[in-house]
Order: sequence, then structure tokens, then C-alpha cells
Amino acid sequence: MTNIKVHKKSAQQTFLQFFLLISILWGLPQLTAAQNLVDILEADQIQGGQFKGDRVQKILGNVHLQTQNMEMYCDSAYQFVNKDEIRAYGNIQINTETEKIWADSLTYYTNVDFSQLRGRVVIEADSTTLFGNSVDYRFSTRVANFLDEIRLEDQRGTLVADSGFYYREADSAKFYGNVQLADSLQYLEGDSLFSNRNSEYYELYGDIFGDDHENDSMIQGEYLEADSTGRRLLEGNAWLQSFEQDTSDTTQADTTHIRAHTILSLEDRTPVDTTGIIFGYDSVRIWSPTFASVSDTSKYTDSTETFELWSNAKSWHEDVQLTGPYIEAQIVNGDIDSLKSYPRPFSVQQDTALDRLNQITGDTLHADFKDGQLWEIYVFGNSKLLRFTKNEQDQPDGAVDLTAPNIRIFFRDGQLHRMKAMGPVDGSYLPESDKTANRRLDGFSWNPELRPQRPQTDMERRFPPIPKKLFFELPRQYIRHLKENHPTSKWLE
Repeated sequence: MTNIKVHKKSAQQTFLQFFLLISILWGLPQLTAAQNLVDILEADQIQGGQFKGDRVQKILGNVHLQTQNMEMYCDSAYQFVNKDEIRAYGNIQINTETEKIWADSLTYYTNVDFSQLRGRVVIEADSTTLFGNSVDYRFSTRVANFLDEIRLEDQRGTLVADSGFYYREADSAKFYGNVQLADSLQYLEGDSLFSNRNSEYYELYGDIFGDDHENDSMIQGEYLEADSTGRRLLEGNAWLQSFEQDTSDTTQADTTHIRAHTILSLEDRTPVDTTGIIFGYDSVRIWSPTFASVSDTSKYTDSTETFELWSNAKSWHEDVQLTGPYIEAQIVNGDIDSLKSYPRPFSVQQDTALDRLNQITGDTLHADFKDGQLWEIYVFGNSKLLRFTKNEQDQPDGAVDLTAPNIRIFFRDGQLHRMKAMGPVDGSYLPESDKTANRRLDGFSWNPELRPQRPQTDMERRFPPIPKKLFFELPRQYIRHLKENHPTSKWLE
């Protein structure tokens, strides 16, 4: 049971409140230890009565109450005689050491310091403001349970969801259903969210979509984990789309798509610069206008525009496929600039005019490009070459089968210009025949069906934009608070 203490205001109030206090105490069972002392600091009148069959003391008009953990203002309040319960109504404002709360109604269970806030609930704590329709709140632990719609606002942006918990002490939150986060540069959505705002750590679950204007990228996946270091872990059908810095139209093809089971993004931060590093794991597929690849693992470093591929790696540029345990591809201004692969890579160039597959292999392969066109292939260490030839009528005319320590092939406008073999050479000319046409070097690999293509569908958000307006009219007391303490608040516009 809750004890009520009435503070004296004047000589006239002293007599009235003393008489009312005697009436209240007359109807209350005697307790040797109060669960939670409630002081009535001010009220226009106090009277006995009934509320749905329960005996109550009605505290009416300009009510000002105080407990150990809070101070409350309201239009009226009911103190239940036989319950540890107080109900408050109208223009409620609650002040604690760390937050201010506004609501239309309140049910407060004094024995457990637990409250049910209903109708236009606003909780302001430091620079964070939360809005909801139905909120359960425990003042001692400062945990708020938003039972239906919730909106969180701070200097970093806006978060909305269908329901959730906010833990004031830990500065953490759990939100469920249609979760959306947005600021001026980023947007995220998913089905549920766990966040520690102090450490800027969060986990997002469900059908995830993200649009990062600051880094010119978009994401999709089933799970996202991120923290203040710039680490981003995207799992489950992970898809990262990165736009070229000078591309304003994001519907164009000047983009790089990375798809994998897992995509891990890290930031290497120095006082001078920040380097982004992106790892792909498990069934990695990469597509860009001039480069495509598949591998088990990949790494992209944005400062050098370099892709690295490991394990079952294959890459494509125009009609060339490169296969090797390790492949490194460097991109310059959106065009492929160089390729490296070892050990024992295998490169195939499709000659569509002859319907032949030119082949080269060796210990290590370097390929250089000029303005996006193949310029030179240099294979060193146990090099082997099979190059098909044509006659003056541009018809198939056999092939050159060549073995040498090192082989260099030079191209002009994508066409063979000349070849150079270095060291002891062992070669032969193979006349045109079906056997020659189907000849393959050891280690042959040609899989055009595995080549990633540009995604046929674009990434799309599921939810409409976060409304600029709240889902209820602001309480009168909260508007007055904003005018006095935050006159430039957007809610006063």
C-alpha cells in the first residue's frame, strides 16, 4: 500500500488538507513499512469515491505529485485505497533526474515502481527523444517497452519501428517490425534491430536494404552487423552495389556489384586518409562493366582499386577468361588496367571470327591493358601457348603450339600484333583439322556459363520514406517545453 503525504501550502489549505488527510488515512489499512512514498505537493481538491468498483481517493485539479524516483504533473489522479496503484489523466508531465516524459494517461504501480503510459507518449533523455502510443516504463531500471508504434529522434537521425524496448542505462535498444533508420546520408531498413547507441554498434535482421549516399553504395542481405570502427558484416544473400564517384544516375551500368554469402567491409583509418577494404566469402560473384569474376573468397581495396580473388577463381574481360588459384585485378577509372595470376594460371581468349579458343598457361601470368583494351600478356615460367591462325581469306588455318620459359604476346586494338618467346623454344605448326580445332592444353578451363551478368533487377526498398510528421498531435505540455527549451526544434515548424 502507498502512503500519501500532503505538504501544507497556506493556513486555509492546512485545515482543508489536514481534514482530507484524516479522511484518507481513516480508510487505509495501517502499514509498518511503505512500499513507495507518494507526496501530494499540490492539488485543488481531494475527495473519496469509487472507480469501477474500487475505492479511490480522487486528487483533482493542477495535481503535483512526487515519489522517490519522479515528480509528476497532471490534471487529475486516482489513488486506489486497497491497491498499490495510482492512475493519472490529462496533460501528464513526469520529471526524473535523467528524462522528461509526457503522456495522456498513466497507471503507476507504486510497489514495483512500474508505469503504463498511454496516448501521445514522449520520452526525452539527453539528446534523444522517443515517441509512442503505448509504453510500459519502469523508473528504477529506466527500461521502456513500446508496445506499438515507436519513433526515435536524435542528432544522428531518425529510427521508426512497430514496437521495441529502450534501455536508458545501457543506451541500448531493440526494435521489431518494419524497422527504418535514416539520416541525411544513409538509410537502412529491416525486420528487427538491436543497437547500442553509445558504442554505435547495431545488428539488423530480416530483409535488409541500405542506401549509403556518403559512400555511394547500396546493400541487401539477411543480417547486418556494424560498429563505430567502420566494420560492416553483411550475411545471407549479401549484395553490395558500389557506384562510380562521378556517376550521378544510379540506374546506369557504371557500377560494381559484389554478391556472396558474406560481405565484410572494414576501414583502415589514419589521420590523413581512410581506406575501405571489402571481403567476400563463399560463392563470390563480382560484376562491373569491364570485369567479372567468381571465386570462393575476394578482397577489394578502394585506395588502389584492386580486386584479389582466391580459390576456384575465374575472371573475365571481354572474350578472355583467366583461371587460377589467385587472381589480382586492378581497375583505373572504371576500366581494367592489369591482371596477375599464379601459380599455374590458365587463360583462354575466344576468337569468335574463327570459332577457336586461344590458350596460354605457365607459372605466372601478367596482363596489361590500355584504355580498357588488352595490350600485353606476359607468361613466365614453363610457358605453353596454343594460338590458332587464319589465312588470307580469314579462314581457320591451323595453330601454333609453343613451349618456352617465357612468352610475351602484344596486342593492338584487341588483336594479336606479335609474339615473343624467350629461352629454349619447342614449337610446332599444326595443320587445320577437326583434331587441331578441338586441341586443348593441360589445365584447360573455359566456363562462359559461370560468368556473372549485371543483375536484372535493381535493389529496392520495401517501405515508404519515413514520414516527416509524427503519428499524433504533440501534447500541449510538450509543445510548451519545446518553446521554452528548444525554440528551434523542427516540431515547432
